[in-house]
Amino acid sequence: MNQSKWHKFLTAALLTALLVTALAPVVLAAEQAAPAAQVRASEVSGTIPGGQFAKIWLGLVPNQPGTVTVTARWDRPNPEQSGVGFYVLTEANLSAVINGAPLGTNNVAAGDTNFFQRGENNVQGAAFRATGGSYTLVVYNDSATDANFTLSVDNGVIVDESNQVRPVGVAAEETTPAATETPVAVTVEPTVEAPAAEATPEATAAPETPAAETTTVVAAGPFRSNSVRGELVEQFEQHYLGLEPEQRNAEITLRLSFDPRDNQELARRMSFWVLDEQGLRRYQAGENVNNVAVAHGNRATTPGDENVREASFTASGFGPYTVIVYNNSRIPATYELVATGAVLVDDALQTISAREAATTTVTTTAAAPSAAATGTTETTTTASAREGQPGGTYVVKAGDTLALIARDIYGDFRLYQQICTFNNIADCNRIEVGQVLNLPTREQIGAGATAPATTTTAVAAATPTTAATPATTAATPTVTTTAVTTPTAAVTTTATTTPTAGTTTTAAGTIAAIAASNPNFTILARALQATGLDATLSAGEYTVFAPTDAAFNELLATTGLNVNQLLQAPELAQILQYHVLSGKVNAADITNGMRATTVQGKPVTFEVRDGSVYINGAKVTIADIPASNGVIHAISAVILPPAQ
Repeated sequence: MNQSKWHKFLTAALLTALLVTALAPVVLAAEQAAPAAQVRASEVSGTIPGGQFAKIWLGLVPNQPGTVTVTARWDRPNPEQSGVGFYVLTEANLSAVINGAPLGTNNVAAGDTNFFQRGENNVQGAAFRATGGSYTLVVYNDSATDANFTLSVDNGVIVDESNQVRPVGVAAEETTPAATETPVAVTVEPTVEAPAAEATPEATAAPETPAAETTTVVAAGPFRSNSVRGELVEQFEQHYLGLEPEQRNAEITLRLSFDPRDNQELARRMSFWVLDEQGLRRYQAGENVNNVAVAHGNRATTPGDENVREASFTASGFGPYTVIVYNNSRIPATYELVATGAVLVDDALQTISAREAATTTVTTTAAAPSAAATGTTETTTTASAREGQPGGTYVVKAGDTLALIARDIYGDFRLYQQICTFNNIADCNRIEVGQVLNLPTREQIGAGATAPATTTTAVAAATPTTAATPATTAATPTVTTTAVTTPTAAVTTTATTTPTAGTTTTAAGTIAAIAASNPNFTILARALQATGLDATLSAGEYTVFAPTDAAFNELLATTGLNVNQLLQAPELAQILQYHVLSGKVNAADITNGMRATTVQGKPVTFEVRDGSVYINGAKVTIADIPASNGVIHAISAVILPPAQ
């Protein structure tokens, strides 16, 4: 079908609601009138709340295949260290994240302040190669305060159908405030509006719109050569080129020359990097490109070559490698890149050479008329809605995932984690047909409560469910799921007590195991392993006030250390022990002014104000994460023990 996904779902919804109405006029009218709330712009701004690990989910539609660059400007310096940033996801990444995979390892690009060489310290950038289809742009805020941002996209547009952001230049009061509590995981495909087809006798359609011809130039395969010519006109523009060694372990030399040759700003801010596959992934995940590049263009020493940058390296096998040619200046420039010992590849028509070599011209007319225009209807298969009430129970059926259950019952697929924790499920990606889930109330979700243990009879032919891939739109997520129905035996539960906050349960894992599996505690987990405290926190009963990655990054920014230096610091064990209390202390047990002695030996002081708990000034951002040997409270800062 040539319609975009949101058109399909919108059409299906209208056909269902207005079954007795003439189909064609209704659907055409709906398609011609775009939702008033929709934003489509190359530059948008917004505010994302702090203190709740908030995320804003936006669509990202490339204008054409090739390099797409995303820039984020924040209201604070050092965004990554402050706990704010963005990720770009493919449809496969989005499906994995919806089903519980962490964002940090499921993306094609991530915001990085080092992306723009000598760029401003409050600006992040990222780039990726768009090959078609649609992408999702996720803005996140793991800090304790609200954050203002501006996003811009080169070679693409940002799509928002939930008033989470506004086009730059539109006042905030002209749009509805962003609703980050219900993320909109938009997957939008580029589309060309199809003209209405001539009406059939059975249906009256709108007048036919003349089809405007469009001509698309398509390269006859990727452009491959030992040299390419290109132009980088905009500041911070980049070209991503493939680099394939001509023989195993080849000695490769790259030579970049650019014009105008006598401009000092251009001479300082135009060059190239070479990355292997691992380096490219690390760079897209947010690492400094200078730390992961295998080579970088350096100024040539030959007199008269002031506009030349060169680099040489020995290939590992046949690679492959990626060359990123960049222009961070405000001066438009043309360049020629010559490779010795390797072939340069441009499969996205970025360079002048690739466009000149394109030989095939395809002339197309408008897309085929839609089903609505011809009076026919399309059948959309959707999974049956999962029914249940918060505070009740739900019996797992074939094809279910926790994310789908959370979406249908609570209207927010992100609550799958709370359902998982509430039911003490060891692996949130694995539930069994016939399993009885206790559904927490919204009050219990807010309190971080867990359900009392229940006893169930054996389930006949219990079959683990597999992760479904939901097709998500901004308006009405619709999921097509094919599953084999598995008969289940009657299930008998013995517990009828209403779960409350602070209920003692047998949790999914130890403190150390939960820290290792939680994407917000990756630095903490590494620190526990480095000091051997992971073994300590796997036995006995403890309460851990766990700094998030954003908290550790703030400490690193303050001290000037990197993660590896922190993990090797002799004081690390003492710092971690200062975050641990013996025994189990829930948030409800903490009173204002209370003091407690840590495992490290020094006391900490608690404060309760405005409904929140603070330990030595650090805010508890997520309370009462249950563990089999105690409890974890996420906190917004690393607290340091007093000097001896």
